[in-house]
Amino acid sequence: MATPLHDLLAAAAPDAARALGEPVVAEARLAALCAEAAAAWPGVTVEPREVIALLATKLGGDDPVPVTVATTTELHLAIACARGDNAAVGAFDRAYLEVVPQALASMKLPHATVEDVRSAVRDKLLLADGDKPPRILDYAGRGRLRGLVQVTATRTAIDRIRLEDREVELPARELAGPTDVALSLIKAQYRAAFSAGFAQAVATASRRDRNLLRLHFLGGVTLEQLAKMYGVHRATVVRWLAAARDAVFAATREHVATQIAAPSDELDEMFDLVKSRVELSVERLLASVELSHRR
Repeated sequence: MATPLHDLLAAAAPDAARALGEPVVAEARLAALCAEAAAAWPGVTVEPREVIALLATKLGGDDPVPVTVATTTELHLAIACARGDNAAVGAFDRAYLEVVPQALASMKLPHATVEDVRSAVRDKLLLADGDKPPRILDYAGRGRLRGLVQVTATRTAIDRIRLEDREVELPARELAGPTDVALSLIKAQYRAAFSAGFAQAVATASRRDRNLLRLHFLGGVTLEQLAKMYGVHRATVVRWLAAARDAVFAATREHVATQIAAPSDELDEMFDLVKSRVELSVERLLASVELSHRR
């Protein structure tokens, strides 16, 4: 008996193929997974070989996707969306983009702006970016597409707000007035070095760290919402945020130390002042970094 799906998987991910059992058994399992995926999206046609080929690319490394119907269901839709299938794009809108208004509700944006963000999110996830394939192909298969839509929508909305030079009251944000709270705590001779160091630290941080800091401190996204977006426990998000914050401050301190011949204890005192007001300082500094990138 021919086993084309098993053979395709075995060629790219032999360990995963062996875990499914004998070739005939694995073939039946893979065919069933593809059939169930197709049934989830009526009118969206994707060949089983395409689904298994994409699945195989996600089974290596330290974080392989599970070989489940939930995985193949996302992959099936992602493949069709990436090639511009109208039925698939419509299904994606109904299944995932419906969360955009809820994700942006706390920002109290006009309906037209929310719809613009929804359209922008669709483009960002479903369209290729130069030589890079659509992002949906990278993220599909892990059960995180809904969270990806929420994160992308929030970041897009923040970008729109800043581009329009508007002030929107965001939850968990304490406006500190026109004076930059963090920089007002730092002696005048440190300001330029600190600002440059912070911008450099943010720019070189991992994508996840930047997203977490911006979403939480600028976007007002709660710990619970972040946990849901990333599909992890709230405690994990707390650890991630703490680590991201500490990494940014450590990199900033290192930059300042190389630029200014100040005693170590004086630098420590300065950074203790900043950390004692960490929510305000990170928020305001992130805002200044984003604004400077748009000038």
